[in-house]
Amino acid sequence: MDKVLIVDDDRIFLKSLEQGLQNYMGQFEVRTVSNGDAALNILDTERVSMVVTDMNIPKINGLRLLSHLEKNRPQIPCILMAAPGSPEIENGTDRKNIVRTLTKPFDVHELFSAIMEGLERLDEGLFWREYRRRQD
Repeated sequence: MDKVLIVDDDRIFLKSLEQGLQNYMGQFEVRTVSNGDAALNILDTERVSMVVTDMNIPKINGLRLLSHLEKNRPQIPCILMAAPGSPEIENGTDRKNIVRTLTKPFDVHELFSAIMEGLERLDEGLFWREYRRRQD
């Protein structure tokens, strides 16, 4: 089963996402952590299909986590969460591993839709082909 790693420093927000995604647990498994170091530890020890990360996380911020993934695990699609008005939302981001950017606050159904889009593209090999094409 696919595993989705969600990274955010707001534990209440993480818990609400986890509870909201309970209705969809037959489709994928969810792991949550509250900082970049914990995310890297999970990525080193577990098979993760997708990463959902906030920009402002402690220890290793969201951009550094995305850079690490782009360099070391480019096959993993990512969803970026950011506050309204953040530079990544206003200007977009040039990260090739981002499937979608979600502006907080968002509905859990919007997150589910983004996760399913990323997992479907991953399963069909589309994400990897798109990623490779953007490298050229």
